[in-house]
Amino acid sequence: MNKLGFAGAAALATAFCFSSASAHATGSVADAAEALVTAGTNTGNGGSFVTKAVKDAFGLTDAAFKYYWTYSTLSAERWYTAVTTGDYFTEVSNIADVGADQILAINVVKDANGNVTYAGHAVVIIGDPIDITPPTGFYTPYITGTKQWALPIADSTGSEHGNNTAYPDSRRVSGVFTANIPGTAYMRLYTDEVTGEILSYGWSVTATNEANVFDQSERPFAIGEITF
Repeated sequence: MNKLGFAGAAALATAFCFSSASAHATGSVADAAEALVTAGTNTGNGGSFVTKAVKDAFGLTDAAFKYYWTYSTLSAERWYTAVTTGDYFTEVSNIADVGADQILAINVVKDANGNVTYAGHAVVIIGDPIDITPPTGFYTPYITGTKQWALPIADSTGSEHGNNTAYPDSRRVSGVFTANIPGTAYMRLYTDEVTGEILSYGWSVTATNEANVFDQSERPFAIGEITF
């Protein structure tokens, strides 16, 4: 639940002395994320990268960020929780509403004993989804009753988002992928072909089988837009 309305947020901004000189004080999280990529800023992976992009975009000090989201940085799990609980977020569930400046967060996954089997991840969406449904695209697996989309993102990760010249990961240069630095890349979304409801995601557009595509029962994920 939001603690403040727009006016309250503006007052808090003054109280916390947000930097008006920030290059990304306009609130464009996508621009801030791409600036981190261009600068090669070492942010840490996943949620840490998203945290830095959001702070830069809105000129948030650590104290102000912590006021909004309790912690001075958010893990992927905490970004997921913020999106799904509406904590300064509006959740997006239809592909028609997905676009730049939104956050995609994949929740942590644990086994029956509480052991982490997947640590989660978070990215900044930097552009509109691109329809790559066959025959427009040529990417497998094709899942009956769905459309699939290449999703432009920026993140910091140790795992390459595929190796494809049409939808590249910027961290691959001269055939070599450099891990754990900011970069731009593409993930894949699957949607209901009729309603546009977002059903599942793939780490890249070049995932080769359904084992590389995850629905909400396997790896819960959410897309949201910050709403100060």
